[in-house]
Amino acid sequence: MRRRRYNADMTIAFQVSRPPLLSRWSASALLGVALCAVPATRSAAGEPRGAPLADHRPVCIRGVCFDTEIAVTDAERSRGLMYRDALAKDHGMLFVFPGEGLHRFWMKNTRIELDIIFIAADRRVVSISHRAQPCRKEPCDLYSPEGDAAYVLEIAGGLATGYGFVAGDLVEFRETAAGR
Repeated sequence: MRRRRYNADMTIAFQVSRPPLLSRWSASALLGVALCAVPATRSAAGEPRGAPLADHRPVCIRGVCFDTEIAVTDAERSRGLMYRDALAKDHGMLFVFPGEGLHRFWMKNTRIELDIIFIAADRRVVSISHRAQPCRKEPCDLYSPEGDAAYVLEIAGGLATGYGFVAGDLVEFRETAAGR
């Protein structure tokens, strides 16, 4: 069983453990049975729904904290907040990239308005795309940072302005609560 753990700079350190009573085969068989018992949820168009990611971590700007899902893999970053019908005001998604760059975002299959906050490796806000709108028809608009970013935080549209977030603000990645 793998459990993700994060270092202070959001790099991943994996801790691997296996329950001592289960062999590799019996653990795989048990997982297969469990997966068969969970129905897949899909949108009306037959597309997979945006289920929340398992890994969470508080991310704070100017003392305002968001319970963020952490998107680290290519698949997690590609799916992002697609197919979500709502996003609580105290929630968001943090995209973690392997390096700084001009990471571009679009709102395809995204149903909700978002603020897209681009963050440099030094944890300073590079720029903010305010109230990015869901893509209703292609080609979709692209949202890019005004400088290199290593992280991107997506929160509900309008909150960045409401809280007064601006370029240069320091972003804090906090440790998860005990037991998570």
